[in-house]
Amino acid sequence: MKKADLHIHTTASDGKYSPSDIVNLAIRENLNLIAITDHDTIEGIDEAINKSKIYDDFTVIPGIELSTIYNDNEVHLLGYFIDYKNKDLINLLKKIKEYRYNRAKKIVNKLQNLNINITFNEVLKELKGENIGRPHIARVLVNKGYTENISEAFNEYIGKGKKAFVDRYRLSFKKGIEIIHKCNGIAVLAHPFLLDVNINHLIDNFSVDGIEVYHSKHSKEISNKYLNLAKSKNLYITGGSDFHGDKSEDSPNIGDSYIEFNSLKELLYKFKYK
Repeated sequence: MKKADLHIHTTASDGKYSPSDIVNLAIRENLNLIAITDHDTIEGIDEAINKSKIYDDFTVIPGIELSTIYNDNEVHLLGYFIDYKNKDLINLLKKIKEYRYNRAKKIVNKLQNLNINITFNEVLKELKGENIGRPHIARVLVNKGYTENISEAFNEYIGKGKKAFVDRYRLSFKKGIEIIHKCNGIAVLAHPFLLDVNINHLIDNFSVDGIEVYHSKHSKEISNKYLNLAKSKNLYITGGSDFHGDKSEDSPNIGDSYIEFNSLKELLYKFKYK
């Protein structure tokens, strides 16, 4: 059985492994297809695709995970098969990158005002790629003993509504879908079970192309619920682990959640992937 993991992060955003290492890990786990879906950046795609060429029967799909806002709620959008050289996309991501950098500085300042002794330089040392994010700050909090794990760092300090939270760049859900479509990609709702919004409303009122049915935080029952929804709305069905590489009990391994290759035949045929 051929398997695909379509939700993977690298050091280009907040993952722990380089794009080349991700490809090697995917091969080790007997995956045949992966998508690089870093947060608000496309910097890891070329390296992964180039690395994949040394392996037979293995493909890397260019993707992205955009952080969008709808009715003041965060909604993550996965974009697949995107033209990641599109100038409008590149300009948008440059703007988001600058905002992320300044946001991280503000979060560190808030933590310092709470008598938490971390510095922005310590956060930068956790940054191996292009885009800084809250997980980099969380890792410093864990390393310095302020929290036991990344989840606790979010729950105690840097999650939404917490003492050191700073709002993200407010890319609208509608604009996120528009930019993915402008890049000739498909827009997929990421991990719908984790979204604090009405999924049916988003599907019925916006040009959503698919649902991430299979995800490491979805139980079998939840996956079946979204599978039936996707089928009833004639949407593409995708799945992936949301792998970041953090070594903790609640962090998935690459390939822990996947979708069978046969389920992607229509999608792969449309975009001329074999």
